[in-house]
Amino acid sequence: MEKRALIAVAISVAILVAWDVVLRRLYPPPPPGEEQVSQVPTAEPTLEVPTPEAAPEPAPPANRPKPAAAARHITVETELYKAVFTSAGAQLESLRLKKYRTTVDPDSPFQEMVVPAPDGELPFGVELRGAQVLSDSAAAYAAQGGDLNLQSDEEGTVEFVWNSGSVTVHKLFKFRGDRYDFSARIGARDVPHGYSELAVSWVNGVNVHPQPDSEVIFDHAMFLDGRKLNEDSFDKLSAGKILTGDIQWTAISGRYFLAAVAPVDTQGQRLWLKLRDGTVEEQLLFPISSAAIEKKLDIFVGPKDFDALDRVGHSLSRAVNLGWFSFIAVPLLHELQFSHSFTGNYGADIILLTVMIKILFIPLTQRSFRSMREMQKLQPQMAKIRERFKDAPEQMNKEIMELYRRHKVNPLGGCLPMVLQIPVFIGLYQALLNTIELRHAPFALWINDLSAPDRLGSLQLPFVQHPGIPVLTLLMGVSMFVQQWMTPSAGDPAQQRVMMIMPLMFTFMFVNFPSGLALYWLVNNLLTIAQQFYMNRTAT
Repeated sequence: MEKRALIAVAISVAILVAWDVVLRRLYPPPPPGEEQVSQVPTAEPTLEVPTPEAAPEPAPPANRPKPAAAARHITVETELYKAVFTSAGAQLESLRLKKYRTTVDPDSPFQEMVVPAPDGELPFGVELRGAQVLSDSAAAYAAQGGDLNLQSDEEGTVEFVWNSGSVTVHKLFKFRGDRYDFSARIGARDVPHGYSELAVSWVNGVNVHPQPDSEVIFDHAMFLDGRKLNEDSFDKLSAGKILTGDIQWTAISGRYFLAAVAPVDTQGQRLWLKLRDGTVEEQLLFPISSAAIEKKLDIFVGPKDFDALDRVGHSLSRAVNLGWFSFIAVPLLHELQFSHSFTGNYGADIILLTVMIKILFIPLTQRSFRSMREMQKLQPQMAKIRERFKDAPEQMNKEIMELYRRHKVNPLGGCLPMVLQIPVFIGLYQALLNTIELRHAPFALWINDLSAPDRLGSLQLPFVQHPGIPVLTLLMGVSMFVQQWMTPSAGDPAQQRVMMIMPLMFTFMFVNFPSGLALYWLVNNLLTIAQQFYMNRTAT
């Protein structure tokens, strides 16, 4: 019974890990290829909720004229990024993060966060929608103010104004030198009757044929509806989605980066999501009730840094989806960041964090070890009972439970302490898997990126996605075999053989995992081996 419980715990952990990562990595959703896009119907997208007749769907991109050739460019440079706005449509043309590069090479370009659509569309396009559609994609905005270079807590604004007949559209962006987020005031004056909604768009070009091993910065859409976080891979948006409700924010997201728009006033707006012609578009649509409308938006374009997102508000930190045990993962992540301020090496921080967790669980581990020792001592008597009552299962179980009672042994005593550690393991696993801090973070020797699988050399091996020998992962597997061999056995030989399969299973699973996870598991195994060696020597 003891060993069966252990097997259940081990398999449960393995399934949780495999479901969350292995299936995503080995069987990812197919990229939205050109063939898929060409099959998208030109009719109205499928509605999730009823929409007013006065609010038609956004006009197809073919109806939008190209931006004007002559345009003024305004640069906004802060400690964290360099952004470029164009007066053609008053849109965001580029935003490069100064603390993150495209590859592990320190001389590679800064990470670009704006991916133009194939037809040249850019973020922050505005439409007035109703019986007709007035788009500003080709509008020649007048830019007020010049380039900004902001340090620390300095603030600055960039404003654009466009007069189209009787309608005046304005966009004002406000920045701060030490924050990734900035705000926008977007509106229109003297709006004629017939226009029912103001639409603000964020568009992103989708690479339908990404290069092998290339990093995909954005791969799914996210939005927070009240307290419910929703995520959709881009290929699921080909039919379109229209949603109403308490939309707190909408974003395009990847594993490490986020571009989010959060309306300050969430009353009455709709959200429209669509994949079309290699472009993902998110539109926030605000009702127009008078001749003038202005909406304030908080915008975040940057890394999925939990603290930076939390400072924005709007519950934007939930974009760092750490699963059910986020209440454990977040403190562990903060501990990792704290130790990094002293070590400067995230590999060393993982080791220190693993040691700290291991120390905290010493009492539970010792209790589990003693319980398994006691169970092992009862194995000869249990074998006799099984042989004696092999044809009477109910009587056999009754005798075994009586044996436990006489010797004051809890058959689950070795399992329960392990069960209590599972949430901590899953929380730490999620933190290490999704934290931006490990991206391109070196450790030592051949490990120059803790977010990538460890590889030494260029030998191509079966089942290994990237060329090279997974040295760290193989050492982890060996340590699991040693740990399993040293663990007191309380089961029959068949159950022992099942348990010895677990190291092989975990090694296969971890071979394409980030090296930061393999490092954590290896260090945890080594500490467990040392602890078991000590307890074996001191056992009476």
